[in-house]
Amino acid sequence: MRIWRQLTVVALVLGAMTLASLGAASADASDTCAFRFPEASWSIVAVGPISIEESGLAPEMAVRFADEIGIAEEWLVDEIGPFEVTVCLVGTDSLFDADPYREGSQRFHIASDLEEQFVVMNTDRSVGFVAPAMAFALTQHALHQNNGDAAFPEPLASTIGHWYRARMLDRLPYYHNDEMTSNLFDTESRIDWTAGEQEIFRTWNPERNFRSIGDLVDFAARTRGMDILLVTDGAVWAEIEGDWRTALRVELTGRSTPTTGWKMGIAIVVTILVTGTAVATISIVQQRRAKKRPPTDAPIPGFFVDPSTEPDAGSVGESS
Repeated sequence: MRIWRQLTVVALVLGAMTLASLGAASADASDTCAFRFPEASWSIVAVGPISIEESGLAPEMAVRFADEIGIAEEWLVDEIGPFEVTVCLVGTDSLFDADPYREGSQRFHIASDLEEQFVVMNTDRSVGFVAPAMAFALTQHALHQNNGDAAFPEPLASTIGHWYRARMLDRLPYYHNDEMTSNLFDTESRIDWTAGEQEIFRTWNPERNFRSIGDLVDFAARTRGMDILLVTDGAVWAEIEGDWRTALRVELTGRSTPTTGWKMGIAIVVTILVTGTAVATISIVQQRRAKKRPPTDAPIPGFFVDPSTEPDAGSVGESS
């Protein structure tokens, strides 16, 4: 009798484990691109916290994109924290229905859902846009999940995304130069870093997603450490922005204070140009007025009568 009881307990445990495994498998299946977009045929490229599937891509391109996504994943996990997302890459030959992700007449490029934890991207525009676009998109998921599955402040989240995007393109030195030359006058913070929050569902065009502001995050990471990436206090980031602008000024001009001399110099130059233009204009007008008028032709004989040559009416009467 005791043996039967033991066997019954074992059977119940095994049954519970089987149901649990089936439930987990079902949950995993619901996270796949094939489950979300059944109209297209999908192949698995990578499995893990960042799972990648493709539809309509050449195998070598799918491997290339997976390798590039893996680079961004490694950075983000090390510097922000672990996260999960399903990446669906769509090629030219896919039957993927892009209509739900179009905006007006705009074609579908990329869409990201932070709560559903998936990113779907059209890769047939240009292979060069996939890696930076995915770096930006994955950053948003990493920030959201490591913020307790709560929306991260904006424009802070996008600015951090631009930093990872610039790193993927190896453009940070160029963006640094752009920010340094444009930061000529003020050294105070200009941006309200917590003015909004992340959009849970978002579509955008990676071809227009270019900004050099990621240089600020590069400065913050170097001076404050990687933990700063998860700080959502706007006052802290305003202080960092001020320090960053001061550092840019020192690098550009050798001065840490606002260079009002530059403003005065530009004002003087503008004044000289305006004054010179006014003087030149007046001189031209005076020269035109001083030019001799062309001589007037003599009148036709008999057509005009000179009053001084006419006899006076009174004198004529007296002579008669």
